[in-house]
Amino acid sequence: MEQDRQLQFSSLGHNLLNGQDDPSGDPLIKKIFSNREVLAWLLVHFINEYKECDVQEVMEKYLPHARLEIGKIPVHPGEIPPENVQTGNVEDKQLAERTVMFDVMLMLPSPKRPGRSIGVVIDIEVQKNDQPGYPIESRMVYYLCRSVSKQRDITFTGSDYGSICKCYSLWFCPRLAKGESPSIDHFFLVGERVFGEGDVAAEKADYDLLEGYTVRFDNNPTQPVNEEIRYLQLLLTDIAGPLERLDELHEKYGLSKTREAEDMCNYSEYLRQEAKEEQKIKDNLEVLERMEAHCCNDSLIMELLGINTEQLKSLREKLQEMRAAVMAE
Repeated sequence: MEQDRQLQFSSLGHNLLNGQDDPSGDPLIKKIFSNREVLAWLLVHFINEYKECDVQEVMEKYLPHARLEIGKIPVHPGEIPPENVQTGNVEDKQLAERTVMFDVMLMLPSPKRPGRSIGVVIDIEVQKNDQPGYPIESRMVYYLCRSVSKQRDITFTGSDYGSICKCYSLWFCPRLAKGESPSIDHFFLVGERVFGEGDVAAEKADYDLLEGYTVRFDNNPTQPVNEEIRYLQLLLTDIAGPLERLDELHEKYGLSKTREAEDMCNYSEYLRQEAKEEQKIKDNLEVLERMEAHCCNDSLIMELLGINTEQLKSLREKLQEMRAAVMAE
């Protein structure tokens, strides 16, 4: 049974999603977080269970027995993974597109729970916008709760709640809102006795099951950072050229120099292109609003903006959303 559940790591080249031109950036995320050295470094620096280990020990002793799923596990209960959705019609395609997936889900043994095939569950998310219109921290809590509930029949059955594994959620935000500085925020459960002598009766391991981090940063070289943020800057931003970043990752953090590792540094290029697209959409929305105010017809609007009917429809929907948001304030 355990052999069926275990998913071994493949080489980076074989771990890419089909379609190198996928505009979502998912292939690059998959490439980065299917790298053993990257995952091991993150575990040692963010996950308590591995902080007394070194990167090599985690790579050799724990990651070979890990279950790694990237973009395949639905967050919401009852949702169907996209690969299981038949896309023979528009409705099915829309169902697949609406399915919200964990970016990276990692289950692996833990030094603190010897003898168990799964000791911790780790969710890693790359959030391109750290102000998406809702608190990222609230979404993190939801993801952590879902990580617990998804363990039923995997790490525990029935009422064996003492076998629930600790869950971590790491949120990396490689774009800072204007005026923000790089930061790392840590969230966890704390027990407190409000009546009676002594500390809480429960063992910490029995309630300390949810822990999360939000890490916010960008490519600004003048802002002070620590080791963790610098590592993430080198992976996910264009703070320097790809080869320069790879050199620093190799020299300071021990990341092996390979063609696949060089390709990982292209995520910053994806973010840069996406930022250009977002700015273009903002500019088009401003032009559309002005032209509609002057009662310009659709043909003239599409000709001026260089868009088609579907793109115009999409822009109008975004414009309506913006107006509704302003009205709600």
